[in-house]
Amino acid sequence: MTNPCPRHQRGAVTLAITLALLAAMLITLWAANRNLLLEWRQSMNQTHAAAAFEAAAEAGLDWATAMLNDGTRVGSDCRPSPLATRSFRELQLDTSLASFAPRGRHPACSREPAGWTCRCADIAAGAAAGEPSFSLSVEAGAAVGQLRLVASGRQRDASAQHTTLVELQPALPHPPATALTVRSASETANAFFVRHFGLPRDWWQRQPAVHRLDCQGDCGEALAVAAAQGITLVAFPGDVLLRGPLVLGTPERPMLIVASGALHLQGAVQLHGVVHAASLSWAAPSAIVRGALLSEGPAAGDASLDLARDAVVLEALQTRHGSFVRLPGSWRDF
Repeated sequence: MTNPCPRHQRGAVTLAITLALLAAMLITLWAANRNLLLEWRQSMNQTHAAAAFEAAAEAGLDWATAMLNDGTRVGSDCRPSPLATRSFRELQLDTSLASFAPRGRHPACSREPAGWTCRCADIAAGAAAGEPSFSLSVEAGAAVGQLRLVASGRQRDASAQHTTLVELQPALPHPPATALTVRSASETANAFFVRHFGLPRDWWQRQPAVHRLDCQGDCGEALAVAAAQGITLVAFPGDVLLRGPLVLGTPERPMLIVASGALHLQGAVQLHGVVHAASLSWAAPSAIVRGALLSEGPAAGDASLDLARDAVVLEALQTRHGSFVRLPGSWRDF
């Protein structure tokens, strides 16, 4: 009589092998799923880090540079305000010094559902969880007129810090030696402009700090409104008439007016600053100019003009007014 046990034992071995294979497959799937979850988390971290990178490098540094070049007076929320007395540059820097001593403030912005919310006085309140934000530090650079901008961006648990150097491109790097300077016949108009401004006219007018103003007839009111907003560098594309009574600029905040056409002063116009035009003329009653006049062509008028070269005004335009531009190769992300 035969024993049936061996047949049953062969079935048990098959079952054991099958269960072992299933267990191995489960372990393999678990390991693959674990790697997938790890890669997903790494991808999310990279996404958050990229968002923080954008907030710090693109939003923070670009926003700071643009605000430094905007002469408009702003409030504590960094927005233009008729009640404000200082621009973003003046809030962050002691502009009475050519070295631009930082005031130690830390402006910041955060992304809210309604848009970006900023504070210029100091570090803003914490952003909502998950929303991108950045804070800024403005530090003195190694050279006069140079600043180091540090932007720290954050989103969720990711953060990034980036720095760049910016340097002042002076509004008037080579002030004239006399109160009235007229181009000689041996010098081209472009060379005359470059000699005083350091750049061709088109390039100078494209600077971020230069405000282009196009008006017809008497431009005095439009220019006065711009001056009241804190704008000091103005370019006109054509002829300009400034009719008094009109007061423009101060010794501390002089105006620099560049007109592509003729500029005519009529009546009691008081200006602290510099005027450059294709030609200049003036008529009574007396106009008062403290600074300098530059003319590419004729410059004539009656004897009523009270003109004096003001070293304080020219020094301010040479060292404390102009556009901040990034220095090539100065950007760092560490």
